[in-house]
Amino acid sequence: MPKEIIIPEPNQSLKFIDVHCHLPFQRPKNDQLPSDKEQYLNFFKMGGQYLITSTIDIQTLNITLDFMKKYNKNFGFTCGWAPQTVTYTPKDKYNAEWKIWMNFIQENSERYLGIGEIGLDFHHARSLEKRTKQVEVLRQIFELTKDLDKSYILHVRNAAEHEFDRAHPKHRFNKRDGVNKEILNILKEYKIEPQRVMWHCFSGPEDYGSILSNQGFILSVPSSAYGFNRWRRVTKSTPLESLVTETDSYYQHPYKRGPINIPSNVRYSIAAIAYSHNVNQKLVSEKTIENAIRFFNLKIE
Repeated sequence: MPKEIIIPEPNQSLKFIDVHCHLPFQRPKNDQLPSDKEQYLNFFKMGGQYLITSTIDIQTLNITLDFMKKYNKNFGFTCGWAPQTVTYTPKDKYNAEWKIWMNFIQENSERYLGIGEIGLDFHHARSLEKRTKQVEVLRQIFELTKDLDKSYILHVRNAAEHEFDRAHPKHRFNKRDGVNKEILNILKEYKIEPQRVMWHCFSGPEDYGSILSNQGFILSVPSSAYGFNRWRRVTKSTPLESLVTETDSYYQHPYKRGPINIPSNVRYSIAAIAYSHNVNQKLVSEKTIENAIRFFNLKIE
């Protein structure tokens, strides 16, 4: 049997930034999460420097704006229209909500830190029709926002082999890096500079860990990289200068999958990177904070 990998726990004195979580968010059924207020306060108590949440549709945007009326110190959000939203929003609601989102993103650029999460997810869209719709909407988003001088946060999920569209077996979307290539082509088409783009919760393929960073993109390492080698492996060849840390909470728990993650667990992302890069956690903390501040142009109080 392969030897069990034991990664050191995060140092208690670490400082950190979570560049991507979902707080506040619709809570999962029968959850045991602390309240949104407790998660927010505990994050800074434990060493958090800045907390960035990601909205994915109109509902989460409104929840976030309401939360920020009380809690906004060193707390910001990115404004997204996620690919899952494209696929799953009921048709009778889609056009009206899309119009509201478009108006907000154009008229309120001073209120949000970046545009995202946006992207492509061929796990949730398994037919060519649904995948083409996600591509169409992603193009519309870039057309709408390319001149706003904002950063982009990408949700990128390739189809696993069992998720290939069997009705179109030779289509480019069925490749192991089909989504990566499609997004790179769209970014090039709209002349989006790599320095403006973060690949949230980067999941590979593995060779893209160096391909993307060499082009100037930022890759975000989730807290689940602590407990799951696949998340560490894909960024092992990515230099620290190209990495930031996130939890994607309440998803991507450090130890197991499930709806129980919290933003302060971003410390485990730091521990995972320190292990994969064979450097100390303090260095990872310093570099990822520096990278996040530069990418989002953060002003920390």
